[in-house]
Amino acid sequence: MVLSILALSVRAPVALIALTAANAVLALCFRTDARLVRHALRVLAWQTAVIGGLYCLRFGVAQGVWPALRTSWQLFLAFAPGMIVVHGTSQADLERAMARVLPDRTAFVLTVCLKFVPMLLAEIRTIYEAQVMRGARILPRDLVWPRNWPDLIHCVVVPAVVRGLALAEHIAVAARARDFGCYPHRTRWPGN
Repeated sequence: MVLSILALSVRAPVALIALTAANAVLALCFRTDARLVRHALRVLAWQTAVIGGLYCLRFGVAQGVWPALRTSWQLFLAFAPGMIVVHGTSQADLERAMARVLPDRTAFVLTVCLKFVPMLLAEIRTIYEAQVMRGARILPRDLVWPRNWPDLIHCVVVPAVVRGLALAEHIAVAARARDFGCYPHRTRWPGN
């Protein structure tokens, strides 16, 4: 949390470089795999292009490039520690740590949500790829034209919402099957 707060509060390039190095050390400590790093760098490139384009439209190229790069860098550094910790920690360890400062039910729900998001994103990616193969006009080059936006809603957004609700129902059934909520304090596997 400290790294994320610092990423949003500092603006000097030297401080941002130091925070980037701290996040790299954190990634090494959590043994972050190369696939996650590649994905994060792709998101950073896309985010930088969008923010850079908007800043250049608003302030011009001469005055908009550095603020756009700094803003994108700060946003990336704000989300990187959380992404590293969530991907590098098991759900049981994450829940055990959160239960120290949160009520048991809140800790359980929060950790399930943190592990639920990557699963839901994988489902959305599968839906998107299937709809593209079916011939839906939802590729980035197609979405430049507003007349193709309804295809995105009907082919990706609505099925993703339905799939998200189904996954949430499966999680709720699994929690009920394990008697979640029957006792005031949850029992946990002792761990290592």
